[in-house]
Amino acid sequence: MRILLLHDTQHDLPAVETALAANGDEVRSMAVNALTLHVEIERWNPALILIAADDAARDVLEHVCVASQHLERPIVMFTEDEDPVAMRAAMRAGVSAYVVAGLSPQRLRSVIGVALERFSCDQQRLAALSAASVAAHAQTSRDRVLSEAKALLRRRGMTEPEAYAAIRTHAMRERCTVAEAAERVLHRDRA
Repeated sequence: MRILLLHDTQHDLPAVETALAANGDEVRSMAVNALTLHVEIERWNPALILIAADDAARDVLEHVCVASQHLERPIVMFTEDEDPVAMRAAMRAGVSAYVVAGLSPQRLRSVIGVALERFSCDQQRLAALSAASVAAHAQTSRDRVLSEAKALLRRRGMTEPEAYAAIRTHAMRERCTVAEAAERVLHRDRA
């Protein structure tokens, strides 16, 4: 796995890099405030971003989130900052795992595993919400078309039940959905 290690810490980074490389990961390490962060993330395209920072400074999260906004990826943050406000900000910014006082080479693999799983679950949840939103929008659109078609037929002298029955009969005859039949009724009227 390609891991970008962003650091702003006094921890033993060579030991962390060695532990990651020992697991077969390809690691690139750079200072978190590097001016080329955005370019580096785009060019190198890491599968995971690991942040090692003594404090969870807002600008650290900003840099990473801006750089990752077009292609979301798991972000693991190791910090010494126990501030609940910083934790919430990190989680809102898309950090998959926020670990306080725990940057040790022995724990890296398990923390990364949890972060990857969390990221995957979050992505599935977002995809399901997006699909539900699209489905709800489509249903709303179908309901609107049906209402417009019934209103058109009511203006021509039908009652609401008669208008719906006419659209449903048209759908059965044409072997299409009621919404498609309603759309055809409206299209014929506009033609």
